[in-house]
Amino acid sequence: MPAEVSGYHSKAIFSLSCIKAHMNRSLILLPLAFALAACSPPPSDQVPAPATAPTSAAPAATAQVEVAPTTMIHADPARLPDCSPAVVTLKWDVYKDKPEIKTVKIYTGKGTLFVHTGAVGKQETGPWVKPGSVFVLKSGSDDTELERLTIGGPVCD
Repeated sequence: MPAEVSGYHSKAIFSLSCIKAHMNRSLILLPLAFALAACSPPPSDQVPAPATAPTSAAPAATAQVEVAPTTMIHADPARLPDCSPAVVTLKWDVYKDKPEIKTVKIYTGKGTLFVHTGAVGKQETGPWVKPGSVFVLKSGSDDTELERLTIGGPVCD
């Protein structure tokens, strides 16, 4: 064999052995690459929006006036939506629970007499009631307190 051919032949053998070595490495690395690719999130066509600071904080929950249930006196509306003065209609019926009481007095929470009338009735207030306003229902004959009504809604200053 001529020297050129034998040199070419040895280069070819060397090249084949290099290819085999690379293939062996590729066969080891290829499954690893596929495994890593399977762990990554799927590609998305959408570009994520840049993070921005919130423009305004969520509104804080508004504290509400605590209202105890009543059976003899009620208000319409029983809750007001805000702290603006409003007109409320008070309705009462003492006769169902206390038939011996013939007249009642209703006072404001500040002690001002609002109405002195029969055991059953209704009366509209002026535009001065706010959430937290209290009405006290008393016996008309001896001022015994029968019930307290508090108007519901947000806590006002």
